Amino acid sequence: MAASSTAVVELGFAEPPAQPLTSEKFPSKIGGKPAWLNPKHILSADKVECGVCKKPMILLLQLYTPEDYPPEAFHRMIYVFCCKNGSCHKLSWRESFKVYRSQLSRDNPYWPVPPSTSSEELEDSNQENIASELAPDNQLSDRNQEKLQNDDLKQIHQKLNTIQCIVCGLLGSKTCGKCNIVRYCSKAHQIEHWITGQHKTYCSSIDLSSNPTENDDKLCQDTILFPEYEIVNESETDRDGGGEDDENRENEISQENSNSRALVPVGDETYEESQVNVDKAFLQFQRKVELNPDQVLRYARVEYEADRNPDPLWVSEHEKPDLQQDIPACPYCSNPRTFEFQILSTLLNYLKIDHTKRDSLDWGTLLVYSCKGNCYIDDEKNLHYLEEYIWRQNFSEEGVQLDQR
Repeated sequence: MAASSTAVVELGFAEPPAQPLTSEKFPSKIGGKPAWLNPKHILSADKVECGVCKKPMILLLQLYTPEDYPPEAFHRMIYVFCCKNGSCHKLSWRESFKVYRSQLSRDNPYWPVPPSTSSEELEDSNQENIASELAPDNQLSDRNQEKLQNDDLKQIHQKLNTIQCIVCGLLGSKTCGKCNIVRYCSKAHQIEHWITGQHKTYCSSIDLSSNPTENDDKLCQDTILFPEYEIVNESETDRDGGGEDDENRENEISQENSNSRALVPVGDETYEESQVNVDKAFLQFQRKVELNPDQVLRYARVEYEADRNPDPLWVSEHEKPDLQQDIPACPYCSNPRTFEFQILSTLLNYLKIDHTKRDSLDWGTLLVYSCKGNCYIDDEKNLHYLEEYIWRQNFSEEGVQLDQR
């Protein structure tokens, strides 16, 4: 790629998972429980507590975004958490989202990557290493060179489940006082599980040999968590627009709109420009989304030089952040945070949200800014997750509401 060229955006699409999206697969996914990159150290509920309702947020999505530099970012995962209560977002959206970055070096206790390994060998190696780290000390000591079978991997996940909240997958620091088996991240999720998960119907009958998550996952998934989808990506092609073609096309649209009553198609509806004023940023947003209407995410940090990466796709000329004043520098290394990716409003279509409710969850776009230097996590300081920053932009009153629900 020429030094003066702009990198191509990677588009993310939501697809039903073909297989379980577990940690050893390093999944990029929407909803469900987090697949922890660091399976020994997982986030506690106080780190993702909604600042408004004080309840634990749930996973909105996670992205696996490995980097070549620094070495500590060889494995890299971004987690975005969100309060499901739309009224909290209306009161204070800044307190209703949390973003964390987790990293591991190539040489780590969980996911070793031997040189020149095939993808099949790599998967087997990853599974073997997490087993030796988290399984009982005497269980796998004689299997370091053997492939793990499905039963072994299942046993490892069962062990991981013993430290997780059965409802949301955060650190389960609390235990049911009656059965002393099921773990929770908070009192709020213990109550949810008792009622929604129907724990009260079998609390006294489960034992240490059972796996309570198998009974409750579907109930919790359907009522508490966001539905789970895999995020698959593809590059935005030249046909999708970019550079000077974008500007020329925008000028054409503006000229056409000044001479006619332009109709802006949105889903099965149309909006007349004579009834609303459509700003330039919205026109560009609408045109790009229409070319790939199923996209839910746009990943822009594909080059190390920030000035070669694409700008955000704004949904409005309003509510754009000032990078100096609105986006704080990384508190751990003082490097600037730069734009990494954005979540589109089209994701809302996959979250089973009741949009007839006045306080339903809503946004125009969510923009994630992260440390430019990928500063590493100091195990001695117990910093296994570094907080990043999110910015919300809504559609303006002058723009057209992109309503594809």
